[in-house]
Formats: sequence, structure tokens, C-alpha cells
Amino acid sequence: VHAAVAFERAKQYPDATAAWKSLLHHPGLAGHAGHAGHAGLTGGVNGVAHASPGARAYEAALVHFNYGLAAVRLDPGSAEARRALIESQRRLEQVADDFEQAGELERAFDCYQILLKLGKESAQFENLAEGYVNCIRVLRDDNLKFYVLQYYEDFIKLALERGELHAAATLYQEAAAFAARAGLPYDRHYQHKSAMTWMRCADKFVETGVPVQMIENALLAAASQHSAVGDYPAVRECFEKLAALDLAERARKRFATIAQRYRGLAAPPVELPGLPDYLKQQHAYADIWFVDLLEWEMDGDPHAVAASIVGDLRYPNGIRRRALVVLLTLADAHARRAQSDPETLVHVAELLGELQSYAALSPLEKLFASGDALIRRAAVRALRYLYFKRSFVIVRRALNDSDAQVREAALVAIAGLHFPHAFNPLARIYRETSDPRVRAAALQSIGKIQTVEAGEFLVMVLRQETGHLRDAAYTALTQMDNADVLPILRQHHEIETNPQVRDTLGELLRRH
Repeated sequence: VHAAVAFERAKQYPDATAAWKSLLHHPGLAGHAGHAGHAGLTGGVNGVAHASPGARAYEAALVHFNYGLAAVRLDPGSAEARRALIESQRRLEQVADDFEQAGELERAFDCYQILLKLGKESAQFENLAEGYVNCIRVLRDDNLKFYVLQYYEDFIKLALERGELHAAATLYQEAAAFAARAGLPYDRHYQHKSAMTWMRCADKFVETGVPVQMIENALLAAASQHSAVGDYPAVRECFEKLAALDLAERARKRFATIAQRYRGLAAPPVELPGLPDYLKQQHAYADIWFVDLLEWEMDGDPHAVAASIVGDLRYPNGIRRRALVVLLTLADAHARRAQSDPETLVHVAELLGELQSYAALSPLEKLFASGDALIRRAAVRALRYLYFKRSFVIVRRALNDSDAQVREAALVAIAGLHFPHAFNPLARIYRETSDPRVRAAALQSIGKIQTVEAGEFLVMVLRQETGHLRDAAYTALTQMDNADVLPILRQHHEIETNPQVRDTLGELLRRH
């Protein structure tokens, strides 16, 4: 895999094609371990390394995908390349369905991103749409608001480039609805864009001679969106066009009458701000078709992972120096023939955590599989530096470990893992466990996330729980510094019937 990726990046496509082809029937792709996953969006949308639906079908699909793309570059008419891409699509759709049924949406996201890439490369709008629609759904569920809008905008741009005006106008409406629900100030911008695109769509329908009902629907949709932003002259224009269509006389008269009602009404100010460039993420699309296969080939080897970081100039020098320390530590242990000693592996786990890099998770997962509780404990403690959703896979398993010290290390990790997209895993831990210490630790970390969702969750806990858990939720809420949580507190204060809880909510309102 490393050779194939190197050939790809060096643009040596004949060699890359041969390398990918040699992997199509690799015996390792018939194994039973699960998909490794990737760094993904802000390190959060990614898979895990353990047995689950798809087995090595995911990696096999990636190999077919990479081989197909490489072969198409050499011969765009290649039947073999086309078969490889069709096979990769079939495999990815199947694996994505398996992951969805197992509730592993982050892993299904990986498959959808590759289908998206396949749609771009093959110019198949259906694949493009399937990839984007499902990616947006997962991002929305994960509360990655700006990524959702960025994916909407990118999808719309591609739809417009392909002349898919109906799809683009509909997507603008969906983006507007999402922005409004998420409390983002871009809904009117998207409504205006939707209105303009519906009008273009109606003009195209007129030119192509489609049934008049389709033109009518497009103009009515445009009028609705223009009305939503207060552009009444544009609303009048839409109804005037409707009145001129070859419709029933009664309908034309009704549209003409409506158009007259908008005469003399002014248009709103044209300033309708859209999503600014500084909120768009540079790495919104990871090249997971390479990254996940590279991780599969390294198979959790800390030496290989550290070497890959040292040699990758995209990492900050500080991280590369820490990776070099891992290499030197392993070399020293090897010279002393102590590379398998528990003390060495415990130290390596600590060093891997200090890398603060997603790449460290695979070797830590392998260390956590050790039969030695000391090594498992070190692997879990190292996770407190790794702000990725995938870290919680080990944490959740560690909470049920047979060794008490490993379970204690999981509490340490939970206390350190507080970042925006950690909310769902932390809330899941809170709901799944009955251990009051674990639940309290999860609440403390949720309180440090500072999002509206975190605040709302804590308010619900405060209202529903008693004793130490209510106290933990109260303490976490006192530390929240998000003005958007205040309306939630106020709303629950108004409807609360328990006098004690109502007083507590009132005290929180006064503190904020």
C-alpha cells in the first residue's frame, strides 16, 4: 500500500496501477478484523479497529476503488477499470448498510465519502448525490454545523456545474432550513439563492418544453422563497410569469390577481450574508481511500506509525520530534532485547499519547488488547491526550475491564476528553452505565464542552436525577459560559413543577 500511494503521489500512474492490482487478491483482505478508520472531520468522523460488520470488505472495496481510478487514468475506456469501480461501489454500499444497521454511522460516513469521490471522478450525479446526502446526514447528527453547510455548498456547486437546477434549488432550501434550526444567520442567504435558482429552473423548463405543471411548481417555489426574504417585486414577477403560462383560465386569473397585490411593494436590503470563507474547513475531505489502507498495512505497529510521522513534513516539528523519541525508545529496547517487556510497552503507550495524533490510536488499540493489565491501563491513560471520537471505543471497553486499575484509567481518560464532538460518546457512556462515578465523570466532561446540546443535556439530568448526579449536573452548569444556554434554563425554570429543582434552576439563572 505504501508503494502504491507513493507512486500515486509521484504521478507514476503505470506503477501505481500495477501496485493496486497486486493487492486485489491480497490474503490479508480476507481477515476478520474491522475497518481501521481515519482522522476524518476534526478527528471525529471515523471508524474503529475491532470486529464488526463488513470485516475486511471495507479495505477490499478501497483497493478496488484505487485500482479502478488508477486504471482509468491510463485508459479511460478500460472495461476492467470500469468493472473495478462498479465492484467498489457495490462493496461500499453493502458495507455502509451493514454499518448503519449496527449503528456505526461514523464508519458508514467513510463509505459515503468514497462514494462521493467516485461520483466526482466518474461524473455520475447519482453517486455524487448518494455520497453527499448521506455525509450531510451523519454530520448533522454529529452537530458539526459548519461542515454541514460547507458540504451543502459544495454539493450545490457541483449540481449547478452539471445543470441540475432542480436539485440545487432544493438543496438551497434544505441548507436554509438547517441554518435556521441550528441558529446560524445564513438562512435568508440560502433562501434568496434558492429563489433565484428556482427561477432559472423554470426558465430551463420553458426552453426544454417540459409539462407546464413542472414550470408552475418551480415558479411557485421561487415565489415562496422570495417572499421568505421579503423580496416582493420578485414575488410579483413570479406570479406574472405564472399568469402567462398555458394554464386553465381560472388559474391564470388567480395568479394575475395575486401579482397585482404586490405592486408598489419594495425589495429588502440586498445584504444577505452567507457562510464566510474563514468558517470553511481546509481539510473537510480527507483522502481516506489512502489513509485507511495505510493504517491497515501498518497494523498498529508503533515503529511504523512513528516512522510515518517523522517522515511526514505536514506534521508540526514538535510532533515529529516526539515521534522520533518513540523510534529511539523502541530501538533502545530492541538493542536490550526488551522490546516485549511490560515496562517498555507501558512507556511506549505513554509516548504514543503524547503524540496527540490520530495515527497513535491504532497502536494504542493493539496495546489495549494485551493480556497484561499494566499495559492496558497505560494504553487507556494515554487516550486523555487524543481528542478523537475513536478514543471512546477503547474507553467504553476499558470501563468494563476485569481489572480495577484499568477501569480507573478509563475515568482519567473521560476527565480529559472534552471537545465539541465528544458530546455524543460522553452522553452514551452516561446512559449506558449505572456506575455513579462514571456518570459523574461524564457529566463533568460534558460541562466543559460548552455547546447548547451539552447545556440542554445537563439541564435534563438536573431535572430528572437526584443526589450526587444532580449535584454534578449543577456544578457543570455553573461552569458553562455559553449565553445560548440561558433560554434553555429559563424555559425549563418556567415549566418545572418540583420546587427544589425550580429553585436550583432559578439560582443558575441568577449566576449567569
